Amino acid sequence: MQSSKLAALGEMSASVSHELNQPLAAMKTYIAGAQLLIRRRRTEEAVASFHRIDDLIERMTAITRQLKSYARKGSEDVAPVDLRRSVDAALSIMEPQLNRLKTEVVTDMPPEPVIVLADRLRLEQVIINLLRNALDALKPQADRRIEILLSRGNQAVLSVRDNGPGIVDLDGLFEPFYTTKAPGEGVGLGLAISTGIVKDFGGRLTAHNGASGGAVFEVTLPLHAASGPQKTAAAE
Repeated sequence: MQSSKLAALGEMSASVSHELNQPLAAMKTYIAGAQLLIRRRRTEEAVASFHRIDDLIERMTAITRQLKSYARKGSEDVAPVDLRRSVDAALSIMEPQLNRLKTEVVTDMPPEPVIVLADRLRLEQVIINLLRNALDALKPQADRRIEILLSRGNQAVLSVRDNGPGIVDLDGLFEPFYTTKAPGEGVGLGLAISTGIVKDFGGRLTAHNGASGGAVFEVTLPLHAASGPQKTAAAE
């Protein structure tokens, strides 16, 4: 029983650490940029960086708050969310890393809201995980490109594609603690966590290799019944 408790605690700790590392890395970048801007007396731009740091602190607070209800599914916390805004928020957090690795990002999203029932923070966690994995796959090469495609039909489908080497082991990809990264670079929980989150929202997360190379991850979610152009206010 004690061994089971320790194993569960270790997995939970790794999960929390995994989700906090991304905002911490972004904060470090923004702080360094703000210091440089202050030295150059560009205070207004420095203040903007501090605002972004404040947003990241709020995100970290929300993540740790989830520990209080860790045993619950969290389905009662869902609300109408515009997937387009979730993509924008995830890209904003990943912006320092994308710029540092000089990665081209192409987005293709419909002009009208794409509303799904989800917890906004957890949905953004999924998109951040997919972007982070794509970046990790692209690190060894000079030409880096990520495509984010959002479509709506009977369901909402969000695709994240990269021009990397593709996926070798599709079968084990979503297993907890499965990772192809070097020691210290990942614990193999990102996709397992993301799969669970998407399932909580009634959707599914799948992966395959693109016809022209690279990896393709797809998040499929049911559309909210009120989804449509006239519901823009609900998305906000």
